[in-house]
Amino acid sequence: MSGVLRGEKELRALADAAMQASTADETEVFLTARTNALSRYANAYIHQNVVSTEAGVRVRAVKGKRVALISTDRLDREGVEKAARDASELAALVPENPRFAGLVEPKPIASAPSAYDERTAEATPLDRARAVKRICDPARAKKLTAAGFVQTTAGEIAIANSKGVWAYSPRTSADMELVAIGDDGSAYADRASGDFASLDVAAAADEAIAKAVAAQHPRDLEPATYEVVLEPYAVEDIVSFLAQELTGQAVEEGRSFVGGKIGEKVTGPITLVDDPFDPQARPMPFDYEGHPASRVTLIENGVARALVYDSQTAARMNATNTGHALPPNPFMSVSPMHVRLEPGDKTREELIRGVKRGLLVTRFHYTRWVHQLRTIVTGMTREGTFLIENGEIAHPVKNLRFTQSYADALGGTLGIGRDLRLESGFGGGSRRIPALHLAEFTFTGATRY
Repeated sequence: MSGVLRGEKELRALADAAMQASTADETEVFLTARTNALSRYANAYIHQNVVSTEAGVRVRAVKGKRVALISTDRLDREGVEKAARDASELAALVPENPRFAGLVEPKPIASAPSAYDERTAEATPLDRARAVKRICDPARAKKLTAAGFVQTTAGEIAIANSKGVWAYSPRTSADMELVAIGDDGSAYADRASGDFASLDVAAAADEAIAKAVAAQHPRDLEPATYEVVLEPYAVEDIVSFLAQELTGQAVEEGRSFVGGKIGEKVTGPITLVDDPFDPQARPMPFDYEGHPASRVTLIENGVARALVYDSQTAARMNATNTGHALPPNPFMSVSPMHVRLEPGDKTREELIRGVKRGLLVTRFHYTRWVHQLRTIVTGMTREGTFLIENGEIAHPVKNLRFTQSYADALGGTLGIGRDLRLESGFGGGSRRIPALHLAEFTFTGATRY
């Protein structure tokens, strides 16, 4: 295995050292190490090559119902032992948490496809430069400039606790983003993969360049409610917002649109699953408590079917732990991490041909909650918005602000693309997303660009 990684043996020894140093009733140790290598480019040349190495330990110590958490970036024996001692001392001082249900018990963890690729871990600046060249040369030929980044990441996570839990996973990823920029319009594309060799830089470059050429000289368009075709980049925003609400914690806190509606129709005919074993989606067979992860159908053909849980929300809600805990933090304890919106049978061109008058939206920008329970979000279109008339792209339009219930928008699903795009998700997770044809999407403001 690449020298970039510390390896399972070293991390287990550090976890054991931390637990031996702890004086708590129960102890959990979460270890991470990651090397990120990035080439950033603008004006069609690389202006930044950086490599960063990060490491961290979080020790959770439990004394009765008192729970304390200590973090450090010292991933050595002295550092982890000190973190464990400090967490143990703090656990005697913090207020009790009467709802704490204890650390998870060890359970067998199913095997999953490997999320690690040696060649990606060893990718060089020259490898990334060749990818950038494949973007910038054709952009320059079309009198466009290009900006963005190409990056590779190699990392590992390990979780151990004093009840006998041990889980370890090495992981790699490769990501790129680009914006192709003309005198009066721009376009966006990205790609993500678990390995650098399959990162389709050429397809992303061709996509953004062709769209940027078409995006020049956008026209004004009156804000209104339009039929839309959303590219996967825009759909990913919708899925990410809604995924936050498909958890036991969200229902418990009264902020989920599916609260009290399991078994009821909540969207149009879409199916949303969380699948930690999907080989195309950076699989990970356990969560950040070391509990086995499970595949969960969240929404099936528009009907809310299930939520995801960590150990604590499952205990409080008398539910089954689905293995979806996040790293210990005071804000959000559980989330779907490998979300897939199941594909349909339409090509992108067929989705567009199905629109009489509407918009093609590449992606959303600066999206924020307006009303979480009603899933109302506001944001902007960005880098590639076009008017569709009679099933054909008519011309580019200036960016628009939208204010729209995402769940209501999905209620008008008219078509689903057959091709899935992998997008990097929150906390190292992933999304696999198709394009969508939606009956109505409300735009509430216009821009001058």
